[in-house]
Amino acid sequence: MGSVTLREVRKLYGTFEAITGIDLQIGQGELAVFVGPSGCGKSTLLRMIAGLEDVDYGDILIDGVDVTETAPARRGVAMVFQNYALYPHMTAFGNMAYGLRRAGLPAPEVERQVRAAARMLQIEPLLDRKPRAMSGGQRQRVAIGRAIVREPKVFLFDEPLSNLDAALRIETRAQIARLHRELGATMIFVTHDQVEAMTLADRIVVLNQGRVEQVGTPREVYHHPANVFVAGFIGSPAMNLLPATIASRDGDRLTLSLGADLGEVGLTGAYGGRAGDSVTLGLRPEAMTLQADGIPAAVTLAEHLGAETILHLTAAGRTLVLKSPGDLAAEGGQTVAVALNTEGACLFDAAGQSLSGRA
Repeated sequence: MGSVTLREVRKLYGTFEAITGIDLQIGQGELAVFVGPSGCGKSTLLRMIAGLEDVDYGDILIDGVDVTETAPARRGVAMVFQNYALYPHMTAFGNMAYGLRRAGLPAPEVERQVRAAARMLQIEPLLDRKPRAMSGGQRQRVAIGRAIVREPKVFLFDEPLSNLDAALRIETRAQIARLHRELGATMIFVTHDQVEAMTLADRIVVLNQGRVEQVGTPREVYHHPANVFVAGFIGSPAMNLLPATIASRDGDRLTLSLGADLGEVGLTGAYGGRAGDSVTLGLRPEAMTLQADGIPAAVTLAEHLGAETILHLTAAGRTLVLKSPGDLAAEGGQTVAVALNTEGACLFDAAGQSLSGRA
């Protein structure tokens, strides 16, 4: 299975720069997830790796070989699309066997490879069915099987779960994770769904407006976002971002002023910044708790989800979100008291870049 290297890759549509000089290394056997908001360039970048979009500047290497000008069929990649892209007149077997037959493989070898992939995906009973007789999840597994039988160097997934209902998304996501372990394959997976990114990825590549904001493991990106954009995008609910000023500093101990109504909080750790600097304090929703002597806050919405409760709050004109395990006895319209736990908090400078020392 192959490594993928991008060197100063750029893509232009007229004067609009959709991909802005991306450098990226994806290791052999790694599952990398491209995530970001709609229009950030993640699918465009994937299609450039596949050869379906031209590279205007820069180079793309697979296993150290420059494939920037190589035709898609000769790059050693297989792509799984959002809309399955199955031939409607062919059975599942025919769809999976099509590429092998075109490559001239003997019929017994085609049979062997297709049935091996079908066993792996648990779709052997579907091999004689045509797409119209399958569910969305079954069609997607056939599309994945078609990619597997090609034995590519790199698997490319372009939002393959977005057309599935919630239960099928979870099931298919688990199958993709299992396939990655069993095949030891290099995979690049595009999604806008943070849960998919966090649960599937060895490393997450966060994209925004055609550039890479951060590359890291799910834990790194979640706990140590590189900037305010990553902090606000990764996590559901998103991180609470509170404007603040560094009131004082004593070694690794900072005191932040959140304004007259919210008071001051202390931070201890390897944070940058000097007294008087304007900063942004980042607190994950689970870092906030209800506490009798806390900050008064009005509950605007209470989401009781069984295993956890999410409270949307307003305190001193600031919007906050609190997430707690279990079922909290709070409803919209009530006033509660909130404590801010700053252990492990994130801090960002006036430009939105991390001051936390570990991003």
